[in-house]
Amino acid sequence: TKQVTNIMTSEADNLFKEGEKHLKTGFFKWRPDFDSAADCFQKSALGYKKAKNREMAVSAYLKVADCHYKNGSRFHSGKAHEEAGLVYKEMKDFEKALTCFDHASELYLEDGTPDTAAMCLDRAGKMVEMTHPEWAASSYLKGAQIYENEDKSRFRSAAELVGKAARLQVRMNKLQEAVKSINHEKQLYSQVEGGDNGAGNRLSCALVLVYLHIGDQVHAEQSIYDACENIEGFDDTEEYQSLMNLIEAFDQRDQEVASRILNTPLFKYMDTAYAKLARSLRVP
Repeated sequence: TKQVTNIMTSEADNLFKEGEKHLKTGFFKWRPDFDSAADCFQKSALGYKKAKNREMAVSAYLKVADCHYKNGSRFHSGKAHEEAGLVYKEMKDFEKALTCFDHASELYLEDGTPDTAAMCLDRAGKMVEMTHPEWAASSYLKGAQIYENEDKSRFRSAAELVGKAARLQVRMNKLQEAVKSINHEKQLYSQVEGGDNGAGNRLSCALVLVYLHIGDQVHAEQSIYDACENIEGFDDTEEYQSLMNLIEAFDQRDQEVASRILNTPLFKYMDTAYAKLARSLRVP
């Protein structure tokens, strides 16, 4: 096996050197041959990956990225940066992985493909969600901003990414930040084609839970009245009734009633982050 690895590494080394040759200029060759060089570096990167020589695989992918960039292809340069990022992920170097994805998304934006840029940041967020939730939330919000800057047809995609960030903020107990994100998510859903009252109702429950956890009963109650104003028919929903009963239980300092409300399917089957908040909520 070691022999096979050595052969693969040697082949990758030769391809890398060949790529370097294509970049050289001389008396009869005024311009580097970026296409041929990128092809060699790409093949050498794959060889290094198979040989588990990850440092060299990253170097080769970054060479590919540089060749495409200098050759005027921002899109393919972005793809190569993503490939380098995935190798860094295998090396557990999440900071460098994220930097590569971030750079790739900027290249996609320059290329005029904002959807690809936003999806790249979504992938980056997923990649570090478990190890670095703070970085993931930041990636999601950045991706959402790109969708939002496009046009109204992308507001649902923007809302979904803001929602991912909000749930991570709750998981990290950054509840003030979560309030901002949930409000932003609600606003985006209200602006999607035809509105999305279901999402608005669900997020109104999430917002009240977060406010009550912070100990801000005034804003919790206010957010219910805001929902009545902004979401058509909200005051006829199960969500409205349950939230008003919950506020009443908090007013009365009645943990038994509050627990009974929070144990209903409405709260029990919310997204995991919010269901956990519901389970742990205590009246003052």
